[in-house]
Amino acid sequence: MRKEIVQPEGVYPPTADFSQAIRVSGGDLVFVSGIIGMRPDGTMPESAVEQIELAFENLVRVLAAAGATAAAVVKVNVFVKDDFALVRDDLRSIRRRYFTHDFPVSTLVQVAGFAGPGYLFEIEAIAVAAPRD
Repeated sequence: MRKEIVQPEGVYPPTADFSQAIRVSGGDLVFVSGIIGMRPDGTMPESAVEQIELAFENLVRVLAAAGATAAAVVKVNVFVKDDFALVRDDLRSIRRRYFTHDFPVSTLVQVAGFAGPGYLFEIEAIAVAAPRD
């Protein structure tokens, strides 16, 4: 897989750890549904920071099962509930553990609510895995 970061002249630079665009060649696309911070037993931490941590751990597990890694992620959509300012620094810190360079294209949206009670964070992703035989 080849992942080329695209940052054209005349367009503002990214304001955080994301890329404006990525061109990908040679690999299989993996589309990951919205992942939340839920444990395998169906319980969820009450704090947003713990849910963010767990959601990223769950994302990595799903990617691995599909033959990809966090480094192979080319697009993420992140959804946070209520007052994002309260978890902004924590989210950035956690995110930097998983996306360390050649940052994925990213969208962050603050929402009024999620599909389930107690959900405070959700992340979905697109990654490029090595082709399977």
